Amino acid sequence: MGIEALKVGKPAILASYMYGGDWGFIRIYESIRGRDLPVLPVSSSDFRDVEKALEIMEKLHKIRGKKILAFTFDRPEVFRSERDRERILTDLIGDVIEKIDEEAREWLLKTASEDTVQIDVHGIDQAIQWKRNEEKYRENLKHIFGLEMVRRDPEELCEYYENISYEEARKVANDWINSAEKVTASHQAIVSSARLYLALKRLVEDTGCEAIGIECCPVMLSGKMPAFPCIAFSKLNDEGIVAFCEADVDSAVTLILGKYLTGRPGVMGNYCLDIPHNRVIYLHCTSPTRLYGYDKPPLRHYITTHGEAHFLGASPVIRFPVGEDVTTVKISVLHGMMCIRYGKSLGLIEDERACRDKLLVETNAAKMLEKHDNMIFGWHKVSFLGDFREEFKAAARLLGLKVVEDYV
Repeated sequence: MGIEALKVGKPAILASYMYGGDWGFIRIYESIRGRDLPVLPVSSSDFRDVEKALEIMEKLHKIRGKKILAFTFDRPEVFRSERDRERILTDLIGDVIEKIDEEAREWLLKTASEDTVQIDVHGIDQAIQWKRNEEKYRENLKHIFGLEMVRRDPEELCEYYENISYEEARKVANDWINSAEKVTASHQAIVSSARLYLALKRLVEDTGCEAIGIECCPVMLSGKMPAFPCIAFSKLNDEGIVAFCEADVDSAVTLILGKYLTGRPGVMGNYCLDIPHNRVIYLHCTSPTRLYGYDKPPLRHYITTHGEAHFLGASPVIRFPVGEDVTTVKISVLHGMMCIRYGKSLGLIEDERACRDKLLVETNAAKMLEKHDNMIFGWHKVSFLGDFREEFKAAARLLGLKVVEDYV
């Protein structure tokens, strides 16, 4: 009877009652081994290990039925209106235009004056793999995780943004400024980020979504989002609202899973390899500050300009701790796989090049170069403070995901 129940294909825990059920446990597991069934075997002298498995199953059940909201264009070319161009000049660029050199000023004004913005509708970019086969992606998302992706036009985001008053945003911005060690970004950029933060919070309230994300660069260049989303995403993730960059729904799913398994927000980012020194750098401009838990104190941080725009926008820079375990994960919804990495935190790298939040981790970088599959997992990864490898592996078994540990 046990074998037939497991073959149904629903997530199941196969637990051994030691000294009494061992023979049956081993026989049943051998009969299903290698069949890619969502079964988590547990055979332990400590019954708390069975309880932990049940807790993980319960957490996975809580994820089901949640919605992921993604603001992204569904057409290859977007036309800017006069109002779009005005928002770029006033909210996105603002008074910075007077403080930069002539060459940069000319480039910005030329970019802002163009009539159209080109959009990747085929998923060429690593972040938007769901565009490669949206029908299959939605099916896998629903079948494996019980999640739903909801696409919204950025025009709606813009309407919410414009409904936030400057005064309301200014109060939030001042709170952020007062909690930071120092501030080198412009006050206007921080206020614009606060307007976006409040707009995203209201969208979450109105839609009931679990996660919210934006295809950042094209939406920003279109004039529909005249603010860098970095601080907004950081603050939302601090509050337990999953916010994700570049409409990367794979990363959103990873952040959601991590939220429920670890009780902590994750750091989403690209990565660079420092192979001779056995290090990897995870970098973006959106790291949360409450990396030890939503109810824990924020890490020390400061606010500066966006890493790759340099003189535009506002981004938080987090002083990552040294000596902490780091578990890094990425889910591929299309391929039904999970990548897991582990290392030790070496703290923050402060470097003007590329993204602002650079988390340095000691790990086997050479193995990652040899074993990682970018076409499956993309460049983005999500890192959590703490050693949660077993929790993620157990969740993967219950979800029927194939696990790849590319650091060993």
